[in-house]
Amino acid sequence: MPRWIGFRTIERGVFWGVALFLVLNIYYNMRVLQQEGLWISSLWIALVFVMAYFVFEPRQAWQVSLGIFSAFVLVGLLALIPQVLRGVSLDLNAIVQLYVSQLCYLVLFRLLVLAKEHSLRVRLEAIKLYQMARTDPLTGIANRRSIMEALHQALEHHHKTGQPLSLVLLDLDRFKQINDQHGHEMGDRVLVHTAQLLQKHLRHSDWMGRWGGEEFLLLLPNTPLQEAQRLCERLQQLLIENPLSDATPISASFGVTVATPGDTPDYLVSRADTAMYLSKQAGGNRIEVVG
Repeated sequence: MPRWIGFRTIERGVFWGVALFLVLNIYYNMRVLQQEGLWISSLWIALVFVMAYFVFEPRQAWQVSLGIFSAFVLVGLLALIPQVLRGVSLDLNAIVQLYVSQLCYLVLFRLLVLAKEHSLRVRLEAIKLYQMARTDPLTGIANRRSIMEALHQALEHHHKTGQPLSLVLLDLDRFKQINDQHGHEMGDRVLVHTAQLLQKHLRHSDWMGRWGGEEFLLLLPNTPLQEAQRLCERLQQLLIENPLSDATPISASFGVTVATPGDTPDYLVSRADTAMYLSKQAGGNRIEVVG
């Protein structure tokens, strides 16, 4: 079977071929002292330094570029020293400008790459900090601040379009007992497990966030009240059927409400909280609705 040559091999082969050609070209032009040839070569040498950053990683490209520049210096010395010994008159101005200009290109490309890398690091750090500010560090879902921002936007959209908007507030039942009997580490695992289960069975358009402690808030755009109730019934069954362990069964008290004209985020959350409290008072593992 024929063995295909990889693209990276061809890419590096072309690069080193061009580099070798330019090194030999510099040697020839200095050997015969062709000033016009040196000027033309100086235009192409910088291309090798640019190519290096496309072929190699930035740090390796810098090292390769330094090596090629050193090769230019070496072949220049090899070509010029015999002529100096023979007393041949040299155009030092052209030779010095050739090497100084290429050294400037070499350093300039490196500085541009370093500036780009620094800018990228700053952007990634800013994105990381932004995500940390909006994400619950334990469960990895939206935190209270983030889910409230989403609620403001969803409510504004509801008021403009009239599309239904439902809100669910759920609280894990007997969570304090889990912490007291099995420790806070187990409690944290239950919270993470619950968040993952709920997230997996929501639509892409739905929002979920950790409201606080063992409370989670579900924001359901374009969802009428009955559909939200059916979703809660599925989630209720899902939690019961997927305990973290036999010793830590999971159930939740659900409070459901739907947005009405003139609602504010605080009013909407307050109604869901009232419904959830009624569910807790009735023994938990229930779904209550406050319209």
